[in-house]
Amino acid sequence: MCLGGGFRHLTWRTKGMNELKDDNAQKGKGRKSGEPEERGHLTPVKKKRWLAVLLVAIAAVCVTIGLIVWNVQAAAPAPQPVREADAVPTPSESPAASASATPTEPQMLPSMKKLYDQNSDIAGWIKIEGTEVDYPVMYTPQDGEYYLYRNFEKEEDPTKEGCIFIDKNCTVEPRSTNLLIHGHNMKNGTMFHTLLDYREEEFYQEHKRIRFDTLYSEDEYEIAAVFLTKIYNKDETDVFKFYQFYDARNEEEFDEFISNCKEKELYETGVTPEYGDELITLSTCEYSTDNGRIVVVARKVTDAGSMPSTDANSVVASGEVAV
Repeated sequence: MCLGGGFRHLTWRTKGMNELKDDNAQKGKGRKSGEPEERGHLTPVKKKRWLAVLLVAIAAVCVTIGLIVWNVQAAAPAPQPVREADAVPTPSESPAASASATPTEPQMLPSMKKLYDQNSDIAGWIKIEGTEVDYPVMYTPQDGEYYLYRNFEKEEDPTKEGCIFIDKNCTVEPRSTNLLIHGHNMKNGTMFHTLLDYREEEFYQEHKRIRFDTLYSEDEYEIAAVFLTKIYNKDETDVFKFYQFYDARNEEEFDEFISNCKEKELYETGVTPEYGDELITLSTCEYSTDNGRIVVVARKVTDAGSMPSTDANSVVASGEVAV
């Protein structure tokens, strides 16, 4: 009896357990082990996690787009002021033929006058034909680096191009013997990046002259020397610091500067400035050495009183045709 009763009891328990397993199987049908019973629904904790991940992803996308836009804008050249061409005066319009003209007072070039009215810090305009160099030249002796990262409108320049500017140690009126002119070497090819091309003599042969107009005259300069150098430490004394020559107190100082330039020149130009010549020295960064610079020195060959002429008499004393 005990055996029979135990068997019936075991049979009943076994049947109950099988029914329970079948019920659980129906509920978990199609569900893998370890997964929640309700796959279509997320718990509040998991919802918060997914929301956090989504927000982080959106933020990352926004930052990436912002950086792309910023880089595109930074790479684009900064807008530059446009200089209008000056009209060639007829004999009746020339100052000499005008009864009201005052010979002792210089007349500002009309195109420069318009720019001067916009910004009185402008001192001239520099141009190298066939290159990107075609910019206003600024002068702020009270703050030599004012235009280092500012545009012509005196606004902070996001491109970091700044403006071309004359060294604060130079004087414009009266004019220094040598006007030292600085400009950035921009990777996008603007500002004074073109000066790097003068490392090659072939480029020099095609671009021997530089146009540098002041507020009152249209002038042209011929390149005398191109060389590579650097900015030295203050305690380095037995070196050629081209950036410290502004005014020649005598012929000896002038000749010493020219001699140092010619000694370092990358190739012979056949041009040797003489005492009394007016010079411009263009400088920008060059990265073959620490604090490296490429320097282009040129002397003035024309002014407002010796403009181009089709007459054979336009040949000047040096044997070159005035242009």
